[in-house]
Amino acid sequence: VQQQTFKYFWDYGHPVSGLARERSNAAPETVTTGGSGFGIMSIPVAIHRGFITRTQGLSRMQTIVTFLKNTAQKFHGAFSHWMNGTTGVVIPFSQKDNGADLVETSFLMAGLLAARQYFDGADPAETALRTDINTIWNGVEWNWFRKSNENVLYWHWSPNYNWDMNHKIQGWNECLITYIMAASSTTYG
Repeated sequence: VQQQTFKYFWDYGHPVSGLARERSNAAPETVTTGGSGFGIMSIPVAIHRGFITRTQGLSRMQTIVTFLKNTAQKFHGAFSHWMNGTTGVVIPFSQKDNGADLVETSFLMAGLLAARQYFDGADPAETALRTDINTIWNGVEWNWFRKSNENVLYWHWSPNYNWDMNHKIQGWNECLITYIMAASSTTYG
């Protein structure tokens, strides 16, 4: 079961970005930010279980992190729900959801931080990976998503519709990780 779960993320990973596709029967260019965070977390497990080598896992992580850092669109450091796996351009989740998705970004950041801790070698490749992950992590402006400095985070922001979705992140559900990530930020907590 573990190996088959991992194989979904590994085998269906986008060939350019390395990110997880939305689903195996979706448009082949559509990658998902949150799903990629879960896929990233599966890489250390796969290495530990012997499904892939550390070198293979590091190579995929380098592909993912380079794409996120240099190619993917970001909005105050946050990523969209979906993006094009080749160009990094947002694929709208809905009409007004065509920009930052803070909950999906938090799933991605959780995966990146897990990988950062796992790839702890002193060699230049693992050191560079950690540095690049730190750049992405430190770039998320969590506090900006408080919309007018309110005491709550907002899920979505659009370059075309601003805060029109007006969806507060609240509840004891998938959203809790977003507050943990935001509170943990050393740059924009």
